[in-house]
Formats: sequence, C-alpha cells, structure tokens
Amino acid sequence: MVIKTFYKDVLHISDQTLLENFVNHTKYLHLKKGDLLIREGEMQDNFIFLLDGILRGFFFDTNGRDITDCFGFKCGTPAMSCYIDKESSPINIEALTECDVIVISSTALQNLMQANPQILWIYNSLLRKALKDHWTTKTMLCQHNAMERYQWFLQEYPGLIDKISNKYIASFLGMTPVTLSRLRGLLRAQAENLCL
Repeated sequence: MVIKTFYKDVLHISDQTLLENFVNHTKYLHLKKGDLLIREGEMQDNFIFLLDGILRGFFFDTNGRDITDCFGFKCGTPAMSCYIDKESSPINIEALTECDVIVISSTALQNLMQANPQILWIYNSLLRKALKDHWTTKTMLCQHNAMERYQWFLQEYPGLIDKISNKYIASFLGMTPVTLSRLRGLLRAQAENLCL
C-alpha cells in the first residue's frame, strides 16, 4: 500500500494498469542508521526513491578524508548517485537515520518508459530537477562566504541542523566543524539580541 500511495501521490501516476505494473516491479527496503545503501564502485542497476529518513552521499578525497557531497531528506528524492547504464557509483550513500526507500530495477523502469510516455516525462522531470539542484548547490558552495552558505543550508534543509552531525554539515558546506560552531553561535547571539 505504501508503494502504491507513493506512486500515486508523489509521482502522480494515475493510470491504474501502469500503477499496478510499477507496484509489481518495486520492493520496499528499510535501512538502519549507518547502513550503506550504495557503495562507491558498485554498478548502478536500480532506481531508488527515499520515502522517509535522511541519507547522505559522500566520497573520500586523496587524503582519505570523508567529504559529504549531498543530503536527501524529502519524500520522493531519487536516492542514487547516478543512473547511467554500466556505470559504477562515484560515491557512497549512507543512512544517517533509519530510512525507508523503494527500489525498482533499471530494466523494469526502461520497459515501463518504452511502453508509456508519461513515465518518460516523469523521468525527464526528475533529471531536470536534479540538474537544477546540483548547479544551485555548487554555485552556492563556490561563490558565497561561510555565513551565507550556512544560512542557505538552514533555509534549504530545514531542521537538519538538529538531526545530523555537525561534521557532515561542515564538510558539505566546505568548512571546519569549528567554523560551523562559531557561525551557529553568532546567529544565536544575534537572535538573542533581537529578543532583548
């Protein structure tokens, strides 16, 4: 029932036959905190959607440091590093909280896209949104100062600051945990001054 509701309410698939086809080719997966959904170097052969929880994409730099690349926390977010046939994942995707996801095989998805133009339209919409989000994030992280990046994070990722480790957020924003802590303190002090 959860799977069918997701396809109806989030992806807006209304055709009953198509809906049943999707449900029949989809499985539900529960992740515990710390589980890896995808490992760097693994072949991508599934399309995965986040239902609930918080995911983190990360990789290791040349010095072996863990670098956070992205977060997924909204229902319907594609939870994958790429979707190119025969390509391996360049990053790891980890559950930062308990998570629920649904998984559909790439073969089944391709067959459904060929049979129904509505699915191809949905797929293309997801790709366009992912590309827009990617460039918005990269532009923010490369062209703004630390305080602007932190304020943007608070706006774009509401509530995550209190749910996940500061070290992941600092890594994502391109700063040290000490800098992030200092920025949090500055904003708290400003808020307290406004209340006086």
